[in-house]
Amino acid sequence: MGRVTDLLNFGPISPFRLRTKLLLLAMTTLALPWAGCQYAREMETVLRESEQQSLLAVATTIASSLQGRQELLFRNDSLSALDAGNARDVTPVVLSGAPLIDGRADEWDSNARNVVRVAGPGGDGMRLLAATHERWLYLALLVRDDRLVFDSSEMTPLDATTIGDRIWLAFDDRRGGQQRLFFASTGPGRVRARRIETREYGREEAVEEPRISAVWQRTRDGAARDNGYVLEMSIPLTMVGQHIGVEIDDRDRRGGPRSSYGTLDTSDLRATGRLIAASPDLNDHLRQFSQPGVELTVASSTGAVLTRLDAPALPGDFTRMRGFLPRMYRVFLDGGAIPRSVSQQERERAAQELTARAVKGKPESTLFAGPYENRVIVAAAAPIYAADAKRVIGVIQLAQTADRWLTLRDRALTRLLNLTLFVTLFAVGAAFWFAGRMTLRISRLGAAAETALGREGSVIRELPESGARDELGDLSRSFSSLLGRLDEYTGYLRTLAGKLAHEIRTPLTIVRSSLENLESEAAPGGLGENAKIYIARAREGSERLGAILTAMGAATKVEEAIAHSERQRFDIGALVRATVEAYRGAFSNRRFSSDIPAGEVPMTGAPELIVQMLDKLVDNAVDFSGDGDTISIGLRAEDDHVELSVANPGPPLPPEAATRLFESLWQSRAEADKRPHFGLGLYIVRLIAEFHGGSAEAANLPDHSGARFTVRLARRFRDRDFAHPPPA
Repeated sequence: MGRVTDLLNFGPISPFRLRTKLLLLAMTTLALPWAGCQYAREMETVLRESEQQSLLAVATTIASSLQGRQELLFRNDSLSALDAGNARDVTPVVLSGAPLIDGRADEWDSNARNVVRVAGPGGDGMRLLAATHERWLYLALLVRDDRLVFDSSEMTPLDATTIGDRIWLAFDDRRGGQQRLFFASTGPGRVRARRIETREYGREEAVEEPRISAVWQRTRDGAARDNGYVLEMSIPLTMVGQHIGVEIDDRDRRGGPRSSYGTLDTSDLRATGRLIAASPDLNDHLRQFSQPGVELTVASSTGAVLTRLDAPALPGDFTRMRGFLPRMYRVFLDGGAIPRSVSQQERERAAQELTARAVKGKPESTLFAGPYENRVIVAAAAPIYAADAKRVIGVIQLAQTADRWLTLRDRALTRLLNLTLFVTLFAVGAAFWFAGRMTLRISRLGAAAETALGREGSVIRELPESGARDELGDLSRSFSSLLGRLDEYTGYLRTLAGKLAHEIRTPLTIVRSSLENLESEAAPGGLGENAKIYIARAREGSERLGAILTAMGAATKVEEAIAHSERQRFDIGALVRATVEAYRGAFSNRRFSSDIPAGEVPMTGAPELIVQMLDKLVDNAVDFSGDGDTISIGLRAEDDHVELSVANPGPPLPPEAATRLFESLWQSRAEADKRPHFGLGLYIVRLIAEFHGGSAEAANLPDHSGARFTVRLARRFRDRDFAHPPPA
């Protein structure tokens, strides 16, 4: 309950320092960038949904223009047999650029869905891959064969005794018949396509087809052993009709028996698989719908891509902003709305899923990651219906990068967040500067307040910031006024002892003279015993009272003496040796030992004050030691100071003595004796030490058998070192 009350009264950040509080207050300006991010995110959502709806509307429009136009979608009106499906059908993928015909399969996706696979005898087999670009058909035949046999001579390609492995290609021509060509070579490299023509008298001749280009290369396994070959070729689409296929004649030796397998009818090498590709006129029809940054793709109802128009380049104004800040802003804003980088297979699967949903008759749009880092694709797909508007014969898919709306968002966001970030940094910097300035002023005021009252009772009235016109200035002036009144009061207390001593001395003299007169004027018979006792007590009391008055005035006289003392250069070693000899004569019931350097120990100061300080220390040691005890006096000289110590056996110092022993009017004697003690001796020691730019301290001996008092004095006098500057 008390914790809750503190929070209500002082706030949740009351334990923190002022600078931290102001910094936390300035950090609340971060709500501005957050609000800007929320606004930009809402704007982005609107732009994204608008872009998707716009792209879906365009896709629906193009699909409507292709409704019932099967002659534009498929070559040679192959639509009527599409639903039947044929494992030998060849569905080329649409490439954005022409592949390099080099007999290598590294440019082909051997695991694509349009690959035609045929198993051969003995673990052999082939994979047929097809692709189109503009008006060319590209085929790649990947054959697994543990023994590749080439022809022995190019001059006799029809000699049954010299031929090796052979590949046949058959396709419909424009006249309604079928063309049959074979590929044979004496070694890896470029190979020619030939057809067999019958000349006069039934003579067969191999005639080269120059329009077809092909390259034949070996393939090797991890142990560098031949494990097959690749035949890559390019064919003009104008040569190929509705059907196409390949056949492999595999031989283990030249002229040996062949093992044939492939997609042709082995009895007459006739192609029965269809070439499912778009009509050449489809691209011309689609170009009228082409837009900057939009890619158009037409697929069959089975999902096979018929044609694709690459997206024209975006104008420079719609390219995404680069730079560190826009990238950081996108990281915080995109969240789950913008898909992150994915693999090529995942991107293709997302496009296929979109096409599959459109085949079911439902137009739809989606977002998925593009082929480059930080690219996002907006895609929309719409079904293409037959003339009866019931059967789906294809799908039109539009895709574009989200650069346009992301660029608009990035521009607005960058400007907004840059501005708010600048404002926030300025506010935080200004608050930090203000907090530092305020903390410095308060620290100066606090340090001045802590040192305003000196150990000897002096008060510094003037405090920093008293000239300021703000609340801190008012506080400083209030403290200065308080310290002024306190100085007046402490000044009164400092002079009170002298005044009391002066005022009481006269009545005390009267009391003493009255006692003396009383004794001298006693009756001839003398005073009675009781009267003598009372007079003795009164005399003893007056003497003690006189001692008190003398001690009370001593401190004031010492302070005045210190303030007016003259400094001179002297040998403190000789001074201490002389005083020790004097103490041996003055205190005969104590033994004195000394540890003083033999040579000269020069220093600058007031020698009479040093002697007075030693008197106080030795007097204190005599009071707390017993008869016959040894009092040790030591002097140690350093480069810039000397240390004077006095040690005596006796009771150890109480725990609180470390901080209060050198204060005025404080004593730690367990019981009083006949001499009055007022705690002024060690106070005078401290004043003299501070006058010489040093300090005084006390500590118990290591075995707690007594105490040691150590005074540190500067050897060279500097005005700024002392609490009592020299007189002017």
